[in-house]
Amino acid sequence: MIYGCEGLCKRYGPLTVLDRVSLSFPAGACVAIMAPSGSGKTTLFRLLAGLEAPDEGRLLGFDQSKIAMVFQEDRLCGHLSPVTNVALVQPRPDRAAIRRELETILPSGCLDRPVNTLSGGMKRRAAIVRAMLAPSDVLLLDEPFTGLDEENRENVIRFVRERQKGRLLLMTTHLREEAAALGAEIVRL
Repeated sequence: MIYGCEGLCKRYGPLTVLDRVSLSFPAGACVAIMAPSGSGKTTLFRLLAGLEAPDEGRLLGFDQSKIAMVFQEDRLCGHLSPVTNVALVQPRPDRAAIRRELETILPSGCLDRPVNTLSGGMKRRAAIVRAMLAPSDVLLLDEPFTGLDEENRENVIRFVRERQKGRLLLMTTHLREEAAALGAEIVRL
């Protein structure tokens, strides 16, 4: 299976954010999309995820019902615990299994607290677990390791690599080290 886009354009009024972007990715690939801030990386992900429609061009192979995404901003349900946030994306949640997965990158003492009481880094890790455990064919991770200290970043990257499981993983980053740690091919916008 090949995923991609052909001639993708996106404009906001007079501002052209993406201009005839064409990319292709094989299933199971790990790709880091790099470009300066404001170059359209997040907009590209929003188009791939079906959150926005392109002004021109077309998407190839992307089924929005089979995409899991980590956004740059917090998209967790703040009044729910990390365990419950992850359970929301599971067809048949196994809370014990979810807890074990979360404990690989989060302290066990925070797993039953409301997410809005957690630090930014803890929220980020919970969001990553939620995306990685969601049934999906494609993972879109928009600057997923921002705000994580070096030790947590290494643990989370290992977690992501071990759970990619043949899915297409696209991430945005400004750091070559993150792409290298994931073994990602680098594509420049």
